[in-house]
Amino acid sequence: MELTILLSKVFGVYFVVMGVFVLLRREWFKAVVTSFAEVPALRFVMGMFMFFGGVFMIVSHQDWSNFSSGFISFLGWAVALKALLYMNLSNIAIKKFTWLKTSDKYGWIMGLLSLALGLYLSNFAFGWY
Repeated sequence: MELTILLSKVFGVYFVVMGVFVLLRREWFKAVVTSFAEVPALRFVMGMFMFFGGVFMIVSHQDWSNFSSGFISFLGWAVALKALLYMNLSNIAIKKFTWLKTSDKYGWIMGLLSLALGLYLSNFAFGWY
């Protein structure tokens, strides 16, 4: 349970900061996502780091007993899978997904979802209520 609380603190703060960032700086975020799709070496290196982190979470945290623990465990699997996709998909396949991430609706939805999940995890970890 201590690892769940630690990871909830880290991911909670991360999701809150990223949610606010995406909501306030959508145009800059679109440019970053577009350029990320065009640089295969960056995707591969980022994928290696993400895969390492995802596997670390999979190995160290497999607790599905409640929503917060299960969500943290799910994040480990999701990060590892996304990393494998970054490392193995072609430029054409990656560019097919960038149109979604550069739409205005995506920015609002993902920003609000990230903010909500971050507040939930932070509330769980820091015991605000």
